[in-house]
Amino acid sequence: MPDISSPRPSQLKSHPARKPHWRWAAVLWAACTLTACGGGDADNPLGTEAANTADEVPFAARALAVSSSFNQGVADPGLLMLLLPDGQSLSDDRVTSWLDAASEVGTRMAVVTDTQFLAMGPTGALRYAGLVLPDQLHFIATDDVVAAVRDYTTQGGRTFLTFDFAALTLNSAQQPVYPIPRSRLSDLAGVDYVLYDQLLDRTVGLGPVTAMRSMLRELLVPPGKAMPYPAAAARQTSLAMAARPTPITPLGVLATAGLRGGESLYLPVSAADPGGVQGFDPQQFQNLPLPTLQQRGATITTGKAMSRPAPTINFGKAIKAPKVARISVVRPVRAPSVGVFTPDGVPTPSNEKALAVTADAVEAYHGYLLGHLIYPSYVTTGVFSGTTLASSPDFGLVAGVRPVGAGRVLFVNLPLGYLKGRTDALPMHGFLNYFVQHVLQGPRLSAMPNAVAGLTFDWHLDSMAAQAPSLALEAAGVFNKGPFSMEMTAGPDAIVPGDGLGWNLNLNPVAQQLLRRLDGLGHAVGSHGGWVHDHYGINTSETNATEFMPLLEWNQAAVNGAVGKPARGYSAPQGNNPLWAMDWLEQQGVVGAYFGGHTGLGATRQYRDGVLKNPALYVFPVTPQGLYATFEEFQLYQVPKTDAIDWYRGLVDFSIAQNTSRLVYAHPPGANDWRDVLNNLMAYAAGKGAKFKWYTMPRLADFMTQRHQVAWTETTLSTGATRFDASHPTGLGEMVWMLPKSRYVKPVIITAGGAVVVNGGTVWLVKAAAVKQLRFRALPNPLYVPA
Repeated sequence: MPDISSPRPSQLKSHPARKPHWRWAAVLWAACTLTACGGGDADNPLGTEAANTADEVPFAARALAVSSSFNQGVADPGLLMLLLPDGQSLSDDRVTSWLDAASEVGTRMAVVTDTQFLAMGPTGALRYAGLVLPDQLHFIATDDVVAAVRDYTTQGGRTFLTFDFAALTLNSAQQPVYPIPRSRLSDLAGVDYVLYDQLLDRTVGLGPVTAMRSMLRELLVPPGKAMPYPAAAARQTSLAMAARPTPITPLGVLATAGLRGGESLYLPVSAADPGGVQGFDPQQFQNLPLPTLQQRGATITTGKAMSRPAPTINFGKAIKAPKVARISVVRPVRAPSVGVFTPDGVPTPSNEKALAVTADAVEAYHGYLLGHLIYPSYVTTGVFSGTTLASSPDFGLVAGVRPVGAGRVLFVNLPLGYLKGRTDALPMHGFLNYFVQHVLQGPRLSAMPNAVAGLTFDWHLDSMAAQAPSLALEAAGVFNKGPFSMEMTAGPDAIVPGDGLGWNLNLNPVAQQLLRRLDGLGHAVGSHGGWVHDHYGINTSETNATEFMPLLEWNQAAVNGAVGKPARGYSAPQGNNPLWAMDWLEQQGVVGAYFGGHTGLGATRQYRDGVLKNPALYVFPVTPQGLYATFEEFQLYQVPKTDAIDWYRGLVDFSIAQNTSRLVYAHPPGANDWRDVLNNLMAYAAGKGAKFKWYTMPRLADFMTQRHQVAWTETTLSTGATRFDASHPTGLGEMVWMLPKSRYVKPVIITAGGAVVVNGGTVWLVKAAAVKQLRFRALPNPLYVPA
């Protein structure tokens, strides 16, 4: 096929439509089989002595092989089942990514094999919270497994169906093929999808994902991580199987694809890659070049706005082809109201909530310096009668919830596991959180110490140009707020070796004293990369560790020497985090690092290249305000101050409403120039009182490490009450369980002195004391109606 002209030549290919042919050419069975492992003990339910021991080993080693009885046959109404094929290696990072996400969301998940699930039958499976059908792990499913999933759901189960689960079946020759004419689970999803017989290489599209702003907040998408999407484009998702309107101009990443009128992007599929996801790599977004120190300084000095270069995108195997004429009828809806989680149960006025009520609008997932992002999703047809969570302008339904028999299905038409493995975990965490909170209405373990929400404000001290502004901000009392994370590039140079523009920390007593004062105020003082800011940020790569490792080492040593203790927080110039650097930082005891991937998410473990990297090091993804994130960028690109103020306030409100935290970052020169905006943020945050705190990266990383060792179970008692048992090897202090009031009456603490129960608005907050074992119970709310 001929190449076409585009921002990256030969990366997009035109592909003419072909006549439908349903059967794949013969492929090797090995291309689709999953890695096998030997036998072993069954998965331990959390909350037992055996589970406590397991929690002391690395996370990926927890899940060993499973026996014939899921969860040792112990019913647990709060435990999610992750359905995997028999023989699947449980140390596979595609598996641990789901288990890790569940832990970070605050729920519990364990692996159930096909054999175990079939053996339980619907009655046995209904004794657990819900069923998760993952992407990338279960392409092929027998008709028996598909029937069992359907039976479980129709008899009252809660099912989370994702993307390419059971996308393939086996023909008479035991070869993987697409079913005809649609997915065998289309009746559960509520739309027809996996339409290879009809669409061939247009089976999977690649484009923006849209939703109402309020719905995106419930999917854990913070303000600025999604931005308005033109109504003309959004309306395309609600057409009733009709001809399309005149095409609009593509936006964001899609704008660089060189699409002509009536064209969309598609990802070719195969038996080894039934969702086509291997054809487009979103990990390229985690290390885009940011404005350099030199560019920032020059632009601020001249006062001239800088033009934003179009991002260079590698579209991989994506092809251009005519739009599919008829897609699903889906209509975006507002999110359900869940109120605000607060320590004392009294909501405070919310700027973000007011904006959502008065101007709820269609938005799309957005990227820092990128614009609207693009995601793979199957083209869907048919009228969706459920509640639409997200949609695609060109391809139909992306996510929706609907009743099926006595049960409910959350269908997410995105490769959540693949995205998380390629540095975009926000969709997986967001939809899993929605499933737990709105479909299951289940209890959750708060991701915040004492369930108090907050933000991490990360200061990057890049060069000597930041010294005077830093001292001015200190004199103005800004650094008396916080605590904040603060990292310095310590060398004598800043842009190129020999320029003399750096902090020169080792020979700069003013800078040394500043860092010691900041440390004394409780800020987390750390290293900002490699000695020469722009030189390190622009040039370091996976292949030049020998050249650049000394710069990393010198910088860390200089900061450690000035403060008198090892730095435990880190940020990379230009967000450039090669794996060798992350490995070295983890070995040095660094526990929290600013990160350019997984943007818009809270503290998380680093999944890159499809695997979990550095399990002892939590990364803190940057949260952008649309295309930009810092005061300098707002100034470079002439963002109105009112927009920045609304964004910062919205993040404070979002963190409180969702009981979470996000990271924003800044540089002293730009912050000092816009001190009025900074003061507005600090005052707004202070006005939230005990409902909001500032957190450093090491503080939250330490908490998340402790939280990861919490083991807990749920047991249904003969009285109808649910008993909760929790344990921790050193103590449960700061851990808080959130129980929805709609489902439970006020819990009763059984372990004397083990916890207190606090009104948290729409939830009961069970706040644990510093005990190793805790037991409490909660009767069902007599007015409870399952979602």
